Amino acid sequence: MNYLKSLTSATIAFILLFSSVFFCTADDIIWNEGSKATIYNLAKEQDRFVLMFGGSPGCLYCRNSLINFNTEGDHKIIIEEDYVTWYNNLDIWQNREDIRAWMNEFDAANIAADNGFNRPILAVINPDDPDNDYKLYWNSGNRTVSELLNLINSPNLLSGQTLVWNESRDEVFELAKEQGKKILKLVGKATSPNSKKVMKQLTEEPLKQMLEDNFILWLCSDITELPLTTYAPTPPNTLPYISIINPDEPDDNLNETYGYQDVVALEEMLLPYAVSNEIVASDNKVFFSGNILQIDNRFNNEQIQIYTLTGQRIASIRKNDYSVKINASHFPKGALIVYSSSGWSTKIINNH
Repeated sequence: MNYLKSLTSATIAFILLFSSVFFCTADDIIWNEGSKATIYNLAKEQDRFVLMFGGSPGCLYCRNSLINFNTEGDHKIIIEEDYVTWYNNLDIWQNREDIRAWMNEFDAANIAADNGFNRPILAVINPDDPDNDYKLYWNSGNRTVSELLNLINSPNLLSGQTLVWNESRDEVFELAKEQGKKILKLVGKATSPNSKKVMKQLTEEPLKQMLEDNFILWLCSDITELPLTTYAPTPPNTLPYISIINPDEPDDNLNETYGYQDVVALEEMLLPYAVSNEIVASDNKVFFSGNILQIDNRFNNEQIQIYTLTGQRIASIRKNDYSVKINASHFPKGALIVYSSSGWSTKIINNH
């Protein structure tokens, strides 16, 4: 009787152990459980993507996937260092309609139906744009460790890029010296949503034209390139790190910034170095007449930005014709920089 009692207790303990996501050792990946809002907020605070796992404790494929995740290797290091994990127990729903409602949160009900609600379900989610910027994977139970690594590494800083980014230090400095340009260095990670957002912003005007005309672009995914000084914010708010480098003096950064920057901040950072050669089209006429700044040229569709030498933007005007007159009564005296989305720029003195 005691034997049967002890056997029953051991059996119950075994069942409980292997029916939970936490049937793991101390070295295994710890999966967070909680609401969507809680997980997303945690990921935003840490500037990480979310790795979502939807499965059932009694599902053989689900258990095999968790075993694959816990296998030592690059993928395990990436998960632990760069992702916020999120475990969803699909057994809490009693029927397929309940599961379909959960799938609808990821706009994936049709995919789920086509695949017969196979489990487990894997998703890589950007917490800043969960509706549009995520990758969803189905029936992952048979995937090998190498395939899992490809999945969790899926955020890509260079995806959709129309700019040319160089990853070789020697090549970057050689090109910059040959072309007489400054270097824009970006240290970021594919698993950093802030890095991804900034990379996307750099492909949009007016930043894209400024970069193509004036900079050699250097992308570093190795965070050992990140100069963590006493003035730098604490991780993870250090990514992306952007610096502007004179190729002739590589140890003396002209400017640098840490963390997410919006388009206006990036434009103000780049502008003083984008106009260092005073690129002016031969047929541009930019001059003051009293308190009026007049611009005449061959362009009839351009955005005009006016800055002080310290990078403060004082005006932004849409020029729809070949000539425009701008009220300059509020402009500060001294040297100003006029920058056009058409690719030209000039410095001008306001003496009024």
